[in-house]
Amino acid sequence: MARLAAKSTRTTAGPPPLRTPRTAKPAQGRGFRGLLAATAIGAAGAGAAAGIAGLAVQRRALRRLQARPDPFAGEPFGAVRGRPFPVRADDGTRLYAEIDGDDRTDLAVVFCHGWTLTQDSWHFQRKALRGRARLVFWDHRGHGRSEGGARDGYAISRLAADLAAVIDATVPAGTPVVLVGHSMGGMTVLRYADEYADLLGSKIVATGLVCTSSGGLGEITLGAPALLARATHRVLPRALGALGAGSGAVERVRHLGRRAGTLVEDLIAFGPDASPAAVAFAERMMAETRMDAFAGFLHSMITTEAISDCASLAAADNLVIGAEHDLLTPVGHSLRIASCVPDGRLEIVPSAGHMVMMERPNIVADHLGDLVERARKNLAA
Repeated sequence: MARLAAKSTRTTAGPPPLRTPRTAKPAQGRGFRGLLAATAIGAAGAGAAAGIAGLAVQRRALRRLQARPDPFAGEPFGAVRGRPFPVRADDGTRLYAEIDGDDRTDLAVVFCHGWTLTQDSWHFQRKALRGRARLVFWDHRGHGRSEGGARDGYAISRLAADLAAVIDATVPAGTPVVLVGHSMGGMTVLRYADEYADLLGSKIVATGLVCTSSGGLGEITLGAPALLARATHRVLPRALGALGAGSGAVERVRHLGRRAGTLVEDLIAFGPDASPAAVAFAERMMAETRMDAFAGFLHSMITTEAISDCASLAAADNLVIGAEHDLLTPVGHSLRIASCVPDGRLEIVPSAGHMVMMERPNIVADHLGDLVERARKNLAA
């Protein structure tokens, strides 16, 4: 049976666990306005968002963010590297991957990052799991060091084929694989499992799905009034199409809104006590994501009603991790996935948001470590 971890007794690398609130409801309207602001930031470098809020208000908000206790101040985010490994997708797009422990052939763990992030979002888990398996990290097309490819290729279904190319190129034949995905990376794993179902349970022995969704993202209100949410759902896909088409012009001005971008990251992607250094690093990854990828993948996620029915997961061992304050893929989405794989494990991390692996890194690393060891024992049985 899946189980709900309301609290964790494991040691975390972050601040001491806070008392879990009586309810896990986000502040009304906070996340929805953040999503709209994030789109505006992508479209015009957040200049409009900064103007509406007022520069003085923005500066005060930044000072409050920067004044928080920061357990990760000085953390060298993005400095942990493996052996570079170029991968060619089936449409010719060059993808960038890295391998840690390339001499290992007993078990491979392939990590898929989220929307507007890079493989470096797994910074803490990469350090924690080194030496326990062959670790593969890669950047989605249009993200990090990977090429963008064709503009019409920014779709979740396209990422499943990219993941297949990464596995084929970086994992030796006969080596079993654990797939780990966060957010859009988790959706990539789900689509891969559907399209390569014959490999689940044989080549793919386990999955770890962190703050992800199997569909219905276009219906998320994030606390907004229903009428406003419905109106935005009608307008946003067209706006994203225009944004993608004009991405070249947007790229030239988006750097103007970096401060507002940091505030948006803090509002919608992190929990209430997030590390300022972690927030700043997430904003840096977002700012370096290609604008056509930013718009194209968001369009794909919110317009794909059913990403996966999750049925193919039953052939593998599964771990589902959600976060109490996740506004982008709320806890209900993790519960829905877990309900499809009743033999899997469900863990909900308290006092954390969508970027749980950077907020409560040791909790996530411990759960993933358990998944890896369970896979190893099952292979030996």
